Amino acid sequence: MQSNRGPLLLVFTAVLWSFAGIAVKFISWSPLTIACLRGLLAAAVIGMLNWRQFTRPTPTVWLGALALFATSTVFILCNRLTTAANAIVLQYTAPVFVILLSALFLKMRPTRLDIFTVVLTFFGIVLFFIDHLGHGALLGDCLALGTGLSFGLVFIANSMRGANPILSSFLGNLLSGLLLPFIFQDTAFRSAEPVEWLVILLMGVFQMGLSYVLFSKGMELTPPVKASVICAIEPVLNPVWVFLLMGERPGVVAILGIVVVISTILFYNIASLRRTQAPLKEPE
Repeated sequence: MQSNRGPLLLVFTAVLWSFAGIAVKFISWSPLTIACLRGLLAAAVIGMLNWRQFTRPTPTVWLGALALFATSTVFILCNRLTTAANAIVLQYTAPVFVILLSALFLKMRPTRLDIFTVVLTFFGIVLFFIDHLGHGALLGDCLALGTGLSFGLVFIANSMRGANPILSSFLGNLLSGLLLPFIFQDTAFRSAEPVEWLVILLMGVFQMGLSYVLFSKGMELTPPVKASVICAIEPVLNPVWVFLLMGERPGVVAILGIVVVISTILFYNIASLRRTQAPLKEPE
C-alpha cells in the first residue's frame, strides 16, 4: 500500500488541477483578478501546511517561483483567448522545452528518443496554429505555448542545486499579490455573484493550494518519469469538464494536434520509464 501512496496522491493532484479550465470560464472576472486571488489563497494554504519546510530562498528557488507565477497567470489568460483543450495541452509541451533547455544550458546531449519527441510534438503544435489561423484564438495559442516554456523552467529549477519545490510553490503563488492593482480596474469583480466567490475559494484552497501540497508529497514517493505520466491525466480531463458543462469543442485540426501532442508526451514518458527500469545485464 505504501508503494501506491505516491502515485495515488499524484492522481488526486491531476484531478484537482484539471478543474482550472472550467472554473476560469465560469467566473466573469478578468483573468488577472482570478490569478491574483487564486494565487494568494493558494499561498495561504501552502504556507499554513508547510511553513516548517521553509528556508532562506536561494536564486534557484526564486527562479522556480517566477516560472510558476508566469505559468499559472498566463494559463488563466489563455483560457479566455483559446479553448481549454488548447491551453492545457500546449502547456504540457513542457517536456520538449526541458529537453531543449537542458541541451542549451546544462549541456545534456539529447538522445534519439528526445529528438523524436521534439519533432513530433512540434508537428502537433503546428496543427494547433493551422486550426486558428485568421482567428483571435491564435494569440491564445501563442501564449499557451509560452506556458509550456515556463512550466518546463519549473521542472528545471526544481531539479537544480538549492531547490526547494514547496517553497518555490509558496513564493510563486505569493507573487500573485503583484496583480492586486488590476482588481480595482475590474468592473465585473465589483458586481461579483456569491457563487463566483465560492468558485474562487475552491480554486485557491483546493484546486491550487491543496493540489501543490499533494504534488510535493507525491513527488517524494514517486519516480519523476512515472509522476509525469500520471500527471498527464490533467490535459485529458481539463477539456472534458469544459465540454460537458459548457459545450466548448476544439476544431477538428486542433483535436488532431491534441492527439499527437498527448500521445507523443505519453510515449516519451513511458519509454523513459522503461529505460530507467531496465535491468542491468549480468557480466558474462
